[in-house]
Amino acid sequence: MKKQLQLTVAILAILFSAACSDSGKVDQSEADLNLLTGLVLGQQRGQADVLSTLTEIRGYWSGGFCSGGNCTGFTTNVSIAQDPSGFGVWASGNGYQRIISVDNQARNLIVQYRPNDSFSPSRYTRILWTAPTTSSCENGASKCFFYCTVFPNFTTLEAAQNADLSSYSSANPATTGCGSFGWSKALFVSSNPTNWN
Repeated sequence: MKKQLQLTVAILAILFSAACSDSGKVDQSEADLNLLTGLVLGQQRGQADVLSTLTEIRGYWSGGFCSGGNCTGFTTNVSIAQDPSGFGVWASGNGYQRIISVDNQARNLIVQYRPNDSFSPSRYTRILWTAPTTSSCENGASKCFFYCTVFPNFTTLEAAQNADLSSYSSANPATTGCGSFGWSKALFVSSNPTNWN
């Protein structure tokens, strides 16, 4: 009788242990479906976020540099929209950064460089911009805005989020305020960028 009781207790302990180890587990096919659903919704959310934000600067622009009150050299293509995979991007010249977050009120965004970027692989930075204007736009552009890339590039998203922006000022962007330089300037070309680097 004593051995039978010990055997019964042992079997119950094994069954209890097995039941506890399976609690909270999800069937593999259910887990795969949840992952796929999350990826699709995430991509749709990414597209919707880009389409509903950055409305004042979304599009295709020609970028130049400002120094001493003059802005020249508008030879850089600047695209702000979503890439073919649906994620928000800031593409400037040969650079192509994924938009991580946007603060339209403060007019700044955080981007992450691609892992294969030759200068800042997988690093983060912030880009500041001014309200677009329809006056004082070079080359007959219908609208323009100033923008500034914050340096140095940050190794973590948290560092980019907590970056000290007190030394950056858009008070006189054609002369100074982007570190020790003038800001860059973007001239409007089109609402629909089509070229991706």
